[in-house]
Amino acid sequence: MGLSIGIGGVSRAGKTTLSNYIMNLYPNKKSLIIPMDEYVHDKEKIPRIKDRIDWETPASVDYDRIKKKIEESVQEYDLVITEGILIFYSEEVNNLFNKRVFLDIPKSLFYVRRHSDTRWGEEPKWYIDYVWESYKKYGQLKESFSDTLYISGHENFSALMIDEYLFKVS
Repeated sequence: MGLSIGIGGVSRAGKTTLSNYIMNLYPNKKSLIIPMDEYVHDKEKIPRIKDRIDWETPASVDYDRIKKKIEESVQEYDLVITEGILIFYSEEVNNLFNKRVFLDIPKSLFYVRRHSDTRWGEEPKWYIDYVWESYKKYGQLKESFSDTLYISGHENFSALMIDEYLFKVS
């Protein structure tokens, strides 16, 4: 059975970058990255806030489908990395992770990164504020897990630190 890793943090904190970094650290391991963004409900089922789809609420995520994908994938892969802003919200999904990594960036850096991200067009300030508030409300770990690695998302990742955390023998 493979190692299941959950990576959480606010939008633009570096979750996808870290996921790829971990996968590249272990080229001899069969690895899979599961982006939470690919496990959302149909747009018609997602709540709206003002004139926008509310991607920042747990109601947007199909946790049953992502849970099933993780459970199936750990049977086939050595490393299964699941990443997303709301990945730790569901207790059932959270309990599937052997290891958890939480990327933290200050609000000021989040604003800079989010403003420079134009994939969805220009976003109004109220919505960027809402993304931060939703992260604070839904994106945090609900309880303290002794096997959580907290990393600053504005510093370079340390291969040694990650390797020791993922594969240390207790």
